[in-house]
Amino acid sequence: MAPSDLASLPVFLPLAGAALAMVAKAVKAAAPSRALEYAGAFIGLALPWAALVALAPGLLGAEVYTGVYGAWNGLLGIGYRFDGLAWLVNVLGFSVAGAAWVYSLGAGPRGPGFTAIFLIQAASLSAAISTTDVFNLFVCLEVLGMASYVLVAWSEKPGAYLAAFSYLMVSAAAMVFFLLGVYGLYRLTGSLSYQGIAGGLAALADGGGALARASVASIAAAVALRVAVMPLYGWLPDAHALAAHAVSAVLSGVLIKTPLFALSRFLLALPTGAAIGELACYAGALTALGGVIVALSQTDAKRLLAYHSISQIGYVTAAWGAGVTALGRGDPAGAVLLAAAFLHALYHAWFKGLLFLSVGTATDAVGERDVYMVRGAGATLRAAGERVPVTMLSFAVGALAISAIPPLSGYASKTAIVSALGQSWTTLALTVASVGTVASFIKLSRIFWPSRRSRPAPPVAGFRPRASMMAAQLFLLVLCLAGGLAAPVVSALVAGFLGGDASGPVPSYLFSASNLLKSLAITSAGAALFGLALTKPGRFLAELVRERPRAFHGLFVAFGVGLAVMTFWLGRGS
Repeated sequence: MAPSDLASLPVFLPLAGAALAMVAKAVKAAAPSRALEYAGAFIGLALPWAALVALAPGLLGAEVYTGVYGAWNGLLGIGYRFDGLAWLVNVLGFSVAGAAWVYSLGAGPRGPGFTAIFLIQAASLSAAISTTDVFNLFVCLEVLGMASYVLVAWSEKPGAYLAAFSYLMVSAAAMVFFLLGVYGLYRLTGSLSYQGIAGGLAALADGGGALARASVASIAAAVALRVAVMPLYGWLPDAHALAAHAVSAVLSGVLIKTPLFALSRFLLALPTGAAIGELACYAGALTALGGVIVALSQTDAKRLLAYHSISQIGYVTAAWGAGVTALGRGDPAGAVLLAAAFLHALYHAWFKGLLFLSVGTATDAVGERDVYMVRGAGATLRAAGERVPVTMLSFAVGALAISAIPPLSGYASKTAIVSALGQSWTTLALTVASVGTVASFIKLSRIFWPSRRSRPAPPVAGFRPRASMMAAQLFLLVLCLAGGLAAPVVSALVAGFLGGDASGPVPSYLFSASNLLKSLAITSAGAALFGLALTKPGRFLAELVRERPRAFHGLFVAFGVGLAVMTFWLGRGS
């Protein structure tokens, strides 16, 4: 099989697996139905790895595989470009999706219908990063969104349907503006491909003027909402907190990052890309800081994790934005920034997926998610049959990784981002956010602290930690440990796939005395902040933040504000 054909398999194999899962749904006998469902999951989540392994050597050698699906004429068909960025995003997506699906076998949701929708989501994520025209990006994001709305509601928890509906409504409204942006650019250039649009705008005397700026801003703002950058984050906390744990892991680890990296292809082809990147860098820093403040105020364990998804995407967006700005201005340092952004996106996918699965398992065992109420979750899990404390170890590794404790993965990727950004107010904001992260996860760790009772709370009736749940957690645990211990190697591979500096974004002084002392200072400050949060004034402030007024219409107001700011930003100096 030609490499260009192999490059299409990460899209088509999950779709084939989804079709097989739907056939399984039509089979009434339980055993054949389960066999067909599992075969579909294997085809959709395991076989793409064979294609990725086969393509890796060529991509590291700077090969790029392009083609048109169905061998159509290039002007009419759906084109794709599979390069190092696409390979990396597929690795991120399939590693987390595979672990999450295995976890769902034990914890639920399960069944052919769930597997089919899950695989359609995986296919749309892969297609979004490979497409080469803006209308197909719209289609991929819409399919991705529809699958995600259904998966959020699948948990059938109180509020899950409303969370899915809120996500659907605000996302659908934003994608209308995305489509208007596509129309505006097509009217100006007569093309939908990234390169065709860029060439068409460059041929216009004023670069397309106000219509081009408004169109690009509409597309970028709609993607920013999917990424959950402040102030466009309002849909995320409920969706991630109320979804099933396996779905939360994918939503947080993969869903909110793929559109960002897909957008980079489009922006890097445009002269206005640098301005969007600059605004994204500022928004990312504020998102990291604002997200952690709200996260620290939460009492619900999964909602705390959800707000940390917002905070951590702020780190990624800040580095991504700075990288797009630098490359748009011809500065090769932008490649290092983009590599640092992706490295943290990858590591975050692993440790946040691990945290959602471990915290979800622990809170299911005790039947409570309030971090002020739950204690002794490890003992409760042991009473439920977990002989080896896999869940508690998984939480510990995930919490230490997200808190950037050396030598775990989060320490390496956050150091890479700070090193690449250099000394700036953005770096200061990310450092302060790191202090809040440490405090938040000390707070969350309370669910595993020894119980005040003489005996731990008994496990919820019917709960049992199953082998598939433990296997999924162990897989992500190993990735988190390996990602930290082998950070220079992973960093060099990321840079190699992106065509950047062979040394990668992780600095050679990763474990220098000054870096380790800085990490110790941040950890100590986080512990102090946690202590302050437990005081009466601290609890009062946390309650004010937690109980701040929120309304459904606020999601639309936030999008309008974001779109207006982005349009104004692009219009400066024009």
